[in-house]
Amino acid sequence: MRQARLVFVSLVFFVSFVSFVSSVSLVGQIQSRTEPVAPDRLVRLERWLKAVDQHTPGERDDALAEVGSWNTGELRNLWIDANILVKLMRNLKAARFEVQPEGQRAPSNIGYTTSQIRRLRALACAAAGVLVSDPVCNAMSAANDVDAELRRLSLHAGGGTLDGDANYILRRGAILHADVATLNPPAPVDSVPAPLSVGPQRVRIEMSDGRQTDIRMSAIHWEIAEMVLDHVKPPGADKPAPGRDDMVRQWYRATAAWMQLHEEHDTLHLDRARRIFPADADILFLSGCQHEVYARPAIQSVLRSAVLPSGFSADFESSHAELRRAEGFLRQAVALKPEIGEAHLRLGRVLGLLGHHAEAVDELRHALTRLDDDQLRYDGELFLGAEEEALGRFDAAREAYRRAAALYPGAQSPHLALSQLAHRNGDRAGALRAIERVFALSRDDPGRDDPWWTYHKVQARDADALLEALRSPFVTAAPR
Repeated sequence: MRQARLVFVSLVFFVSFVSFVSSVSLVGQIQSRTEPVAPDRLVRLERWLKAVDQHTPGERDDALAEVGSWNTGELRNLWIDANILVKLMRNLKAARFEVQPEGQRAPSNIGYTTSQIRRLRALACAAAGVLVSDPVCNAMSAANDVDAELRRLSLHAGGGTLDGDANYILRRGAILHADVATLNPPAPVDSVPAPLSVGPQRVRIEMSDGRQTDIRMSAIHWEIAEMVLDHVKPPGADKPAPGRDDMVRQWYRATAAWMQLHEEHDTLHLDRARRIFPADADILFLSGCQHEVYARPAIQSVLRSAVLPSGFSADFESSHAELRRAEGFLRQAVALKPEIGEAHLRLGRVLGLLGHHAEAVDELRHALTRLDDDQLRYDGELFLGAEEEALGRFDAAREAYRRAAALYPGAQSPHLALSQLAHRNGDRAGALRAIERVFALSRDDPGRDDPWWTYHKVQARDADALLEALRSPFVTAAPR
């Protein structure tokens, strides 16, 4: 059974859930096979290398547009050929040409011809920055087999090698594909899943108003970026070790935050991040937030009724189980970084949803002592009020709701909660007064925005800044 990659997009207005779009990305699980290689495959690989070298991070330039225009089949072939290329960059004498996508039971042999293997080695010499300095490259006269653009690329990559970082193409390749995914309009894709072949597959399921509306293939830019980063060797290392590299850590943090900001919660993306960085509090925090979102009733109803292609499955569980997953990741995050008030806030919310109200109150009170962001404090007071109410401490609940209302006077949720609380206590007049505050709010008043509407993605509010910080060193050091 092939495991799904999950992505959700939701829009919430007023107090009701209106619509969301979901993507489920899947990695094909197939038996070992020999993959033939069409003559034009390495031409595309060469164009990819040049695009990696020429792209200005963060800009919609020609390099970005070209790579963003490639269809799903072309990208899957690129994943295969780039996989072999980066292995050759690490060992130019390698004689085995195999790939094994995540979930595939055995490696698949890639059937390159003798001339294609020679071309791959020449491209690897250029990409590794050793076109004229490595004995293997010199012996095969690799410099005579590449054009001026690839020789210039080799100089750029070689400059990094001399500085102790032999990851020029890998780092810039990951940033290029992240930029395609985050900046480029989606390219046309197949309407139904393509037949299984070697390489990852991503299937996008679109949903609206709690119903699946479409299913289609989608690009695998994240998978290509993840694959090249697997081969990063930190300065001084003698073999790939992405878990010891700060840029790789920064890439996963920034891209995971971007996905959550845009409500594209990719299950396997964060799973992979945790395997590489098992003790990173930020990645654990985002993992907890992701599973908290999966527990939402609207998401659950769609996933339970979603129709996936035959042989595919989605990695999600019941609402209770997803909350337990979220609790586990958030507990790890606060254990590693107790000072993260927002993680305590999320943990308190999750504990309350699981019915652990007393423990939730403790976490929420602790969070409120550490939060200086009004939106998060609003959420904390709102959740604290709900937990106090669940414990029967109605006066404390009322005060918490009032503190939330004071932070955002135009927000509706505290007044709705106060109205419900008054009604629960038999105070009909108080219930009417509170609800009248909601009815009195002007639809056009910008102050009526309720932070509760964006709670599901506020954890990623710094995603754009994280991406900018990730790109910044590569913009500064852009090749000329």
